[in-house]
Amino acid sequence: MTDIRFDESFSQCTQQGGFSAHMGPFYEKNINGVMHRALKIQAHHLNPEGVVHGGVTLALADYAIYRGIGDEIGHDIRFATISLNSNLIAAGKEGDVLFAVGHVVRKTRSVIFAEGRIFTNRNIILQATGVWKIIGAN
Repeated sequence: MTDIRFDESFSQCTQQGGFSAHMGPFYEKNINGVMHRALKIQAHHLNPEGVVHGGVTLALADYAIYRGIGDEIGHDIRFATISLNSNLIAAGKEGDVLFAVGHVVRKTRSVIFAEGRIFTNRNIILQATGVWKIIGAN
């Protein structure tokens, strides 16, 4: 597995309004040319079973892939999630830091196919693929 240290070298993401601000804060750091997003898991991220709620994990995946797309094609282009398919593989726990990466698989004139994953230093938590509709320029 990856060995990433969450420390002061991670900075808060600049785009996190609305629900993202409520769920986060999200952090980011470029590691070997790949932008990694991160979320520190706290008690309010947990489900009644004491592990990270699936909705939190899916929301982080959507955010990280969306931002990863922007990293590659530019943040001046607007796009929105059409579909997000995921496999939850393991559960995160309170105190974990979930790291997330996303990238473009293919871009057409109207849609973007992308994928991403969420992981800790111990486990892959989620793998996801999706389609984003290009809406236009900001």
